[in-house]
Amino acid sequence: MDERQEKERAYTAEGAVWSRLAGLLPDAEDVAEIQGCWDIGEQEAGLFRLVDRLFELGLSVNDRTRAELAAMAEQWGVWDQLATDIVDLPGFEGQLRVVEGLEPVDRAGAPALVPWMRCEPCGRILALEHRREAWGALSFSPVSYVVSVPDGSGTQLVIDAEGPDAVWRALDTLTAGCRAAGRW
Repeated sequence: MDERQEKERAYTAEGAVWSRLAGLLPDAEDVAEIQGCWDIGEQEAGLFRLVDRLFELGLSVNDRTRAELAAMAEQWGVWDQLATDIVDLPGFEGQLRVVEGLEPVDRAGAPALVPWMRCEPCGRILALEHRREAWGALSFSPVSYVVSVPDGSGTQLVIDAEGPDAVWRALDTLTAGCRAAGRW
């Protein structure tokens, strides 16, 4: 598969997630509005509208849906703006926890890690890896996604953030152990 085909495949897969997220809304008009945002390339606006409507309607979301909303927001560059709202959506968080606002973990000579999600049953943690800019702040976009595996060896699985479906591969990597064990 060449690079163009890979990007098209990733976009199609992401579009399926988008449609599922839009389908969380009970009103067909709302669903059409959110789907229309995808269709015209206004994903950022669609995410804001979707999260707003979920709150307005008091709709509960499950762990996986919250994680998918977080991943979609990260993919489209609005996680920093929607983080608190996505984390605060009603619903149970028991197996897959999305967090925001945690302090970055600085590592000598390496980019900082910002904890983002945790798979509670297996203990894997997904972090955003950011460069420190010259003025001390973290880079706007992560350079990679890092999944820490609690196997006693310090195993970290690193996914380059530049890939067309990097955030989705990171989310899959986070939950891979539990899916293999039949917990998901």
